[in-house]
Amino acid sequence: MKNFRFYTLLYIDTESKSVSVNGIKGDFEKQIKTYIRCCEVLAKSLAFFTSKELIVLTNQKDYIERYSTSLSVVEIPFRLKIPRDIEFYSAHYKIDVIDYFKSREDKGEYAILIDNDVLCLNPIPQNLLNCIENNIPVYYNVTSQRYPAYGRERLIRDKEILMSGETSLGIWAGGEFIGGDREFYGQLSDEIKKRQDIYFTNYKSFHHQGDEVLVSVAVESLLRKGIYICDVGFFGGISRFWSQPTLHVQNRWKAFSSNFMIHLPADKVYLSRIKKVDEQLNIRIGRYLAAKRFDSRLRSIVRKIIGKR
Repeated sequence: MKNFRFYTLLYIDTESKSVSVNGIKGDFEKQIKTYIRCCEVLAKSLAFFTSKELIVLTNQKDYIERYSTSLSVVEIPFRLKIPRDIEFYSAHYKIDVIDYFKSREDKGEYAILIDNDVLCLNPIPQNLLNCIENNIPVYYNVTSQRYPAYGRERLIRDKEILMSGETSLGIWAGGEFIGGDREFYGQLSDEIKKRQDIYFTNYKSFHHQGDEVLVSVAVESLLRKGIYICDVGFFGGISRFWSQPTLHVQNRWKAFSSNFMIHLPADKVYLSRIKKVDEQLNIRIGRYLAAKRFDSRLRSIVRKIIGKR
């Protein structure tokens, strides 16, 4: 079997104490400790279901190791100049991670980059193993989740700002799962570099700010050039599940429980507090989500009652 590894990015900005949106309440240190704990739980779930190690890529290895003795941490160079007022500030450094994968000496490794508010729920599906074995790059298509919230026209218009007169198909790539070998990351990096200056000049006009904007344009460009990139969402490689109301239609948790991985962007605190990882993990998550949904509905009813008085 071809050599492959799982990676996640945890960029720590101690200078401006910046963390991403969809984050956690509390001071900077508390938030970072929550992200570190999420990495630990993700690593534990990967070890249990896949026997694979998680590598945490960061700019401050010593800082992470101050709070964690179990994580495998690698410090890499970060060169990108990112505006301080941009949303998802730290997530933009995935662009540097893509460059890192492009420049590594290990040409043969297949690298899978995932967010740290992700959990592994089941063994690796054969579909993904086949992609790895055949050097087929992968990404997660979340287009159907974006249209109801922002509209097709807005997504297409934003992408076409970065496409030099080309028309866009409106494909949107989620940033939580992307994988491939060094050649693929080189191609992806080259497409991003063509557009990143335009993006950082115009970022305030986009409906979304983050690495997903540039990655989505780069992925679409490669697809249109005939480079096949497999959508892991088709076979349950990963899904993004929101535990809060969405404008898109979202299935109940049971439909996601057989997934290889799940992304829970609104539940970082919960993820950080998971103590046990075993075959019943998806059942316990389902119970938590059901309780959260019930609590949300109850609060909504109470607000309506109070509002009528």
